[in-house]
Amino acid sequence: MLQSIRDRAQSWVAWIIVLFIVLVFALWGIQDYIGGAQNVDVAEVEGIKISDQDFQRQFQIYRDQQRQQLARILGNDINNPLYKQLLNDASMKQRVIEGMIQSRLMTLAALEAGLRVSDEQLNDIIRAVPSFQRDGQFDADVYSQQLRYQGMSSKGFKSRLEQDTISRQFLEAISSSVFVTPQQVDAWLALQNQQRTLSTITLRAEDFRQEAKIDDERIRAFYDNNISQFMTEEQVSIEYVEFSANSLTAQIEVNEEALREWYEGHVEDYAVADERAQRDVLLAIRKRVLAGEDFAALAKEFSEDKASAENGGDIGLLARNVMEQPFEEALFALNKGDISEPVRTSFGLHLIKLTDIKGEERQASHILLSVDDKKLRTRSFEEVREQVAADYRARESERRFTEQHELLNNLSYEQPTTLEPVAAELKLEIKSTGLFTRQGGEGLAANPAVVNAAFTEDVLAGNNSEALEVGQDKLIVLRIKEHIPAAARPLEEVNDSIIERLLAEVTQALARKQGEAMLVRLKDDAKASVVAEELKLSWSEPESIMRDTSKVRGGIVTTLFAMPRPVADTSNYAGVALPNGDYSLIAFSAVTEFDPSKADESKRLAAQRQLEAAAVESILSALRTDLRLGADVTIFHKNLNGASN
Repeated sequence: MLQSIRDRAQSWVAWIIVLFIVLVFALWGIQDYIGGAQNVDVAEVEGIKISDQDFQRQFQIYRDQQRQQLARILGNDINNPLYKQLLNDASMKQRVIEGMIQSRLMTLAALEAGLRVSDEQLNDIIRAVPSFQRDGQFDADVYSQQLRYQGMSSKGFKSRLEQDTISRQFLEAISSSVFVTPQQVDAWLALQNQQRTLSTITLRAEDFRQEAKIDDERIRAFYDNNISQFMTEEQVSIEYVEFSANSLTAQIEVNEEALREWYEGHVEDYAVADERAQRDVLLAIRKRVLAGEDFAALAKEFSEDKASAENGGDIGLLARNVMEQPFEEALFALNKGDISEPVRTSFGLHLIKLTDIKGEERQASHILLSVDDKKLRTRSFEEVREQVAADYRARESERRFTEQHELLNNLSYEQPTTLEPVAAELKLEIKSTGLFTRQGGEGLAANPAVVNAAFTEDVLAGNNSEALEVGQDKLIVLRIKEHIPAAARPLEEVNDSIIERLLAEVTQALARKQGEAMLVRLKDDAKASVVAEELKLSWSEPESIMRDTSKVRGGIVTTLFAMPRPVADTSNYAGVALPNGDYSLIAFSAVTEFDPSKADESKRLAAQRQLEAAAVESILSALRTDLRLGADVTIFHKNLNGASN
């Protein structure tokens, strides 16, 4: 049940996203069109409010994306301090709300620019959405049903669709206005393919470890000043009831009277193209071929595929995934010389002969008779009884699920501090989990929707959650069983980690101090060999690199290509502190230019696209800044910072 709802609902959501951008959905959320309790607002843009629910939806998407990116970089060590630093809720909330404000301003700018979509265009878009169709045709009942699942009115949906389409047109108009000259492409290619020659000496922070002194007073001060970094993670356990829609279908009993009544009420659903005459003709032809007549001659006489009929029905060598699935399945099931039963595709009815096998390919001939899809035949109840029974169970299951889903929501809302009434009324077992953090846990606690719900303010305050979808055809309502707030870990427990962090700071500072001192001497014309000897290190062998090299650390490459060109046989020097705390001295000795006329067309095209993309982003950035400066925007920081995580 939930799967059917999900498939239809998510497919139109995904389709709308393809039309424009996920952000627009976050801004013009369904809560604009749903009745019920008033939302808390976190911002107002030109008189249009951004609700807490819309913000939360976008915030959770953004935070999950950031967690996934950090996991790829830092692994799954959730105790890594960078996790807490980079996943700071306050800073992320600010980034998300600013993004929502900017997106809303862009949408308003598109409207102000005069972009519009006619009702006819909107209707064409809606009619083309597969989830609003039945048997390939738009169905008003299906359309209305999908909107009900989303809690939206037709007017509200069309309003959002109009905004999405207009915004997409606005971005396309900006993008299409950008062009790049051949001279710009030449300059870009010359710059990007330029080579620079360097040598380096790297002072390792680790080598200064013996010089670093860390005393207890400094450890205590660091602990006191950074206490937020040494907090235990907040933990909760939950209890919940689980409601599965799968069990409903099996519980539905059917009888002949109910099935026949269903059939009579939906008889048009069981009509099919009347292909009996064509099928009889093909069966007669098949019988004649099996009796010894020539397939090619009969193809010339009967096949309505004129192109192949001239060749005796031959359609050549066919690999898999070329023809429609019914045709392919029938063809590849034949032995050489065999003739299929009539096969239905979108072109009509086929009689297929396998004439040869060459590796993974099949040489085939066919006779095609077209079928008038508008000429329908109503199948009898006996022909479609199994399908009728399945349809009846599905619709009845859907009806019961809707009723029980509503009852689940009502009971958990009306008595928000207990799950007992829900469990008793729906005959559900109250289950529980172990403790888990905001990063999740095991089993049910590994589901992000469950984790997010468990840590909302309302649930932490002791109330039941809303019904959550946690798997195929499964809903749960949860509440807090145990809550352990975050607390400072004792100094004794984190003492060693503090020492390591302080040692890293001190050794990095020492490496940088000595490196900068040596850089001053190099710029004062001290000999590079003398500096290397004093450091008891050696310069690396001169190496020519390009901007996109992966052989040299990124910080060194960036610094190298920002340095002024060396004069004659001299070298220019620079220093760079590396992310790992080491410090590198750079000797820049030569430049090798690139002739853009030698670049092939693919490189020129790639350069042109990069420049166009950069120009579009530059225009959009300037437009966003201008819109933001001139807009009437209010952020309700109290509501924003109090928004549930």
